[in-house]
Amino acid sequence: MRILWNELKKIITWKMLLLLFIVNAILYFLLIEFDIEHFPNGRPSLDSYRIGIEMIEKYGTHMDETEFEDFKKTYEMQVKEMDQFLQERPEFVEAGVDTYEKFRNMDHENDEQYALHGKLFFEESVDIVWELQARESLLDFYKMKEVIIENYFNDAEVWQKERFNEMKEKGLYGVYTEVVISNFMSFILSVAITIMISAVLFISPIFLKDRKAQLLYVQYASKKGRNLYKIKIAAGLISTFLLITTLLIVYLSLYSLNNTSMYFKVPVHMFIGEYSWYDPTFFQFIVLNIVAIYALGFIVALLAMVFSSIVPNYIVLIGVQVPILAGTIGYGLLYLITLIISIWIPQWLVPTAYSLMFVIGIGLLVYMWKREKKRSILE
Repeated sequence: MRILWNELKKIITWKMLLLLFIVNAILYFLLIEFDIEHFPNGRPSLDSYRIGIEMIEKYGTHMDETEFEDFKKTYEMQVKEMDQFLQERPEFVEAGVDTYEKFRNMDHENDEQYALHGKLFFEESVDIVWELQARESLLDFYKMKEVIIENYFNDAEVWQKERFNEMKEKGLYGVYTEVVISNFMSFILSVAITIMISAVLFISPIFLKDRKAQLLYVQYASKKGRNLYKIKIAAGLISTFLLITTLLIVYLSLYSLNNTSMYFKVPVHMFIGEYSWYDPTFFQFIVLNIVAIYALGFIVALLAMVFSSIVPNYIVLIGVQVPILAGTIGYGLLYLITLIISIWIPQWLVPTAYSLMFVIGIGLLVYMWKREKKRSILE
């Protein structure tokens, strides 16, 4: 345990912590901040978010035809409120826009009417106008839900059709605003990128640092020293776990400021535009993404340790890892995180990818074990 503790202290240094703080601060402002500071992002996203909460409180996590009719009545009541609002405004009455129906269909080439339209939406930012727009969008999606999924079915590949059929038979239609889950997908992808970069920076020097300090000659001169790599690997994995856990606590705490907990019990398929192979709740989807980040973090850490034990210097280490990390971030994370259960990629792809990464991880450990047993003190 004392040796393990010493190895952990060699990894978790104040210089490394300072570097991680700077890197995370930069990546936060570049990638993550927008999804926290600008949620919901303007209007009518804000109104869709609020109406979604109202729907959950009133109808629960699913919505049937009776509840849809009730939602429609609420919309019609708001239309009457809007009619009264317009009729109390002389400038709208004089312009011939004294009902919401006329307001919706006003002539945008008419300068007077166009100016009044912009006045309500942007100058005064009247809540009821934006709310009506958001409600209309949700009503349209609900009315067209069967047509939409039928169109997707007609254009689907053979391997997707069975799932679309199942969704039609079970009535798994999206009726809740996509604003919340779209925001989370963007947020968690940025967090995953940040954590992957942090893990590589954190773990990469683990073996190379000893080589640069010429400690390998001392270590390889004894049987106990030759087994030190096992303790280093354990220290690397523990450090990776601590790093990922710390960063997830920080970033998920920031995400909690978005106040999306009201949506946690809503199944993913109930969000508009979300078609998935499985039917987890939004909270379960969040947990699944967290587990995926841990898995990817450990794989990235193992790769970093292998490269650190092979390459002669930091320049080569950077040169080897940058293309791999860039490829993973640019092409892999979208499928392994954001689209982890999406119907738009084959159902077998993500489980196979994670299984393959697990096998690679075990293979790397075996490779390092065999390599260190035979390694010459002169290498």
